[in-house]
Amino acid sequence: MSTLDRAMKVVSILKQNGYEAYVVGGAVRDHLLKTSLTDIDITTNAKPYQVAKHFKTKPTGIKYGTVTVLFGSDTFEVTTFRIDGPYQDSRHPEEVSFEATVEDDVKRRDFTINGLLMDENKEIMDYVGGKEDLQLKLIRAIGDPKIRFEEDALRMMRAFYFQSKLGFQIEKDTRQSMADNRLLLNNIAKERILNETLKVLREPHQLKALKTLDTTLISEVLPGLSKGIKYIVDTQKDPLFIDSFFSLCFSLNGSVPSEWKFSNIARNKYEKVVELVNQKRELTNLDLYTYGLEISILSN
Repeated sequence: MSTLDRAMKVVSILKQNGYEAYVVGGAVRDHLLKTSLTDIDITTNAKPYQVAKHFKTKPTGIKYGTVTVLFGSDTFEVTTFRIDGPYQDSRHPEEVSFEATVEDDVKRRDFTINGLLMDENKEIMDYVGGKEDLQLKLIRAIGDPKIRFEEDALRMMRAFYFQSKLGFQIEKDTRQSMADNRLLLNNIAKERILNETLKVLREPHQLKALKTLDTTLISEVLPGLSKGIKYIVDTQKDPLFIDSFFSLCFSLNGSVPSEWKFSNIARNKYEKVVELVNQKRELTNLDLYTYGLEISILSN
């Protein structure tokens, strides 16, 4: 039995016990795109304590209606339908209401291609136009993009991740709203932004996402990266490895900004590369001995 089939079994058990339940989000998108599935999320009108009556669970976000169901060798996040209250920190709702329908639930989500539902028979339900946007290869915010990004500014970085992963364009109004609201990213912890940036850099359409980072000026909100991103967009034809990306960006910036929460090993590596580049001369055998092969190559 595949992971998706096991998720369908969880959905079926919930429905047999009188609840609504659907697979939701990225798993439905990737199923329609016929690409491999990773995390599979389930949405239901069952409350966490009701889900726990039928499955082995562990609490992973009770405040937001989420438990993790342990089912065979798989785990699934199961979340109660909800409506989010006001957002105060550009990231999390202050309160949520579980008096919601499945349509309410999908309309609070980020992008139309992530707002699709699949029932236990693998039939697709679409309240937000996600199927059409999949065909058009568009990343479009659900509802008013300004509201979506004011609720959770990290969604802007998520848009770049999906662009890098899928190769889709970001829809015009969504892209403009990202540019207009880019300073909201200053409210987000740099650890979260770094995690999303790393995800962008690991995907095959990295250069397309970096180009949009440049044109929306969101690159200017990412400390020390804007000059490097512009240079990469203008000169490179192939994606860069992560260390090459940061080494190039920080070398053009002239320093490694303190805001980025790299590991000590990574920070030391990038600082040594910048130190070597700042000497502005040809590498010598002594440099190779002093700095080592990896740093010498990254600085070149």
